[in-house]
Amino acid sequence: MKKGIQMKLNVRPVYLALVHNYFFEGPCRMAPTEQLTPEFESMAQAQMSKYFIEDVNAHLENDPLIHIMDPIYVVRDDEMTYSEEMFETITKDNENVDLYLFALQMVRGDIVVEVAERTNKPVMIQPQTCCMYARTISHVRAHGKEGYTNFYWEDAVKQMHALRLRKVMAHTNILQVVRMGEVAGSDITSNAFYNQHEVTRILGTRFRAVNIHEILDQFRPGDPMANHTTPGRMGLNPTEEDQKEIEKITDELIEGANEVGLQRDKILISVRMWYIVQKFLKKYDCNAFVAPCPQFCATRRANEEQVTFCLTHSLNNEIGIPSACEADAIAALSMQLLTNASGCSTYMGETNPMVYDHGIARAPYSPLTQEDLPNDDWKEGNIESEQNLMFTFHSVSNRKLRGLDGPDSSYGIQPFAYSGWGATMRNDFKEDKGQVITMCRLSPDCSKLFVAKGTIMGGAYKSCPNCTHTVIFQVKDNRDFYEKQIDFGQHIPLTYGDCADELKLFAKSVGLEVVEA
Repeated sequence: MKKGIQMKLNVRPVYLALVHNYFFEGPCRMAPTEQLTPEFESMAQAQMSKYFIEDVNAHLENDPLIHIMDPIYVVRDDEMTYSEEMFETITKDNENVDLYLFALQMVRGDIVVEVAERTNKPVMIQPQTCCMYARTISHVRAHGKEGYTNFYWEDAVKQMHALRLRKVMAHTNILQVVRMGEVAGSDITSNAFYNQHEVTRILGTRFRAVNIHEILDQFRPGDPMANHTTPGRMGLNPTEEDQKEIEKITDELIEGANEVGLQRDKILISVRMWYIVQKFLKKYDCNAFVAPCPQFCATRRANEEQVTFCLTHSLNNEIGIPSACEADAIAALSMQLLTNASGCSTYMGETNPMVYDHGIARAPYSPLTQEDLPNDDWKEGNIESEQNLMFTFHSVSNRKLRGLDGPDSSYGIQPFAYSGWGATMRNDFKEDKGQVITMCRLSPDCSKLFVAKGTIMGGAYKSCPNCTHTVIFQVKDNRDFYEKQIDFGQHIPLTYGDCADELKLFAKSVGLEVVEA
C-alpha cells in the first residue's frame, strides 16, 4: 500500500467553450461585429483554453503534491442544450479524478453543477474568475455537492492540499498491535477512538489488528514454521539475508550518531523489531502503525526480549509512516495529517503546560522536576522565565523533523531501560530554537480537530533513559491550550512549519469542528 506521502491529488482541468451557430447580437452577446461569427468564436475559445491551461500549469505543475491530468475541452452551442457525449468526455477516467477544475464563463455553470451531481466529486472554479463563481458554486452546494471557489491561486492551492489530506486519510490503513481485544491500548479513554467504525465512515481510514505475541514470536530468528503462537504456519521471521540488512542498518545508525549510550547488540535488537514490523505492515497492507506500551510491559516480554517499540516508531516516522506509542491510534492519524501537510516527520508525547512559581517556569510532572530544572541546560537563554510554555516528552524523535526529503538532523542513541536496552533516538531540540511548529489531534469521537501553533524554545534530557526526551515550546496562551486540550487527549503530536490553514480546510471538508488554541 502506498504511504500517504506518495499520494497526489489528481486534478482534471476542464475548459467549457461556448460557440454560437449563428451570427447575431443580443442581451448576452455583445462584441464588435467581426467577432460574432462562429469561425472567430471557435478560434477565440481555443486560444482562451490555451491560456487556461497555461495558468493551471504555472500554479500547479511544480507542486509535488498535485498531479495535473490531461485537460478536457468541450463545446456548448447557443441552443444551450446538453448531450451525453459531452458529459462522457468530461468524466472520462472519473474513477481517477479527485477534483474537477473548471474555466468558467457565462451560461456554462449548469454544466458544472451536473458534473458534480453525476460524479460526486468536488469541483472548483479557476481562481480570479469574474461573475460566475458565486452563482455556480452556490447551486453546487445547494444540490448537496462539493464546490470550491477562491479568488487567489494561493488559496486554491491550499484547498487542493486539504483535499489531498482527505484522500490520504481515506487511503490509510492502520496496523494496531493488540494484546487482549479489538481496540488497542490499555487506556481507551485517551488513546483509542470511541468508535472505529465511525472513524471509517467519516475519514475512510481502516483498522487492522495483530496480536503482540505473534509479532514477538516472529521477530526472533528461527524456523518460520515453528513459532509458538502460529505453529505450522509460515511466519515472517528474519532470514539470513534479513539479518545482514539489519546489521548494516544498525551500523549506519551508530556511525551517524553523535552520542551512543548502549551496546551495538542491544541496538541491533531494536532495529530487528523495526525490520519485522515492516514485514507485517506489508502483509496487512497498512501504512500507519501503533503498538501498546503498558500491555506490552505487562507481558514481561519486553524485559525478556530486551526491546521496546521506540526505535520502530522513530524509523517509521522518518520514512513517512505515522507510528505512535501507547497504542494511540488517534495520535497516529493526527500524525498522518501533520506529516502530509508539512512534508516533515512528527514528534509525539505527553504534552503539558509549564506552571509558574514566583514567575519561574516549573514542570509539574516528571521528567522535568523542580530539582532537575535549575541544573539542566534547557535554561540557556533564560527561557525558564518565559511565559506560556508547554513541553512534550517521549523518546520517539527522528532525523527528519526538518523535512522528509532533507538532510538528517544530528541525533544520539540512548537506552529506554536504565539497565541499557531498548534503543531510542534523541535530537537536541535547542538546535531548533525559534522553529515554528504546528500541532493537531482528532477527538476520541472523531467529531473535532484540535489545531495549535507554537515556537520551540529549547529541549532537555536528550541523554537520559526512559520517556524523558523533551521539547519545550511557547504557545499563544497555555491556559487556553490546556482547557481545550482536555477534550482531545494527552498526546498532541507536532511537526515543524506552519500548516494550520491546510488542517483547518481539511477539517471543514470532512465535517469536523475545528478547535484552535
